[in-house]
Amino acid sequence: RIPCIESRLMNKSTTDTEGCLVDPLIQFLARQWLTHVVWALGEMGPTRFGALRRALPGPVSARTLSTRLKDLESHGFVVRNVHDGAALKVEYSLTDAGRALHERLRDSEALAAGSPFDRSRPAEP
Repeated sequence: RIPCIESRLMNKSTTDTEGCLVDPLIQFLARQWLTHVVWALGEMGPTRFGALRRALPGPVSARTLSTRLKDLESHGFVVRNVHDGAALKVEYSLTDAGRALHERLRDSEALAAGSPFDRSRPAEP
């Protein structure tokens, strides 16, 4: 049961999200590049910043990517691993929660395949 959706369906409230788990998650995931970062880390495993930035499907600024990684880290989806050595090496990887989110994104991809959202499908007249 999702109380906020039930109350909206029954016209009790259209703006109250108190006690709703879905709305804040959807708002978080809607941030630009966020799901792309989760997807890339899920597919690539532990990845350095530059390699992650190159793996994203378009030009993303270093500042934006850094912000998204911090967002994901603060919400427990990503961990930042610093390796000491001759040169400082930082890698980002998904936590268990991040891997679960990546799996849900994979499920969404399967759902989208063959749907009107499938960009690989020819356009219907």
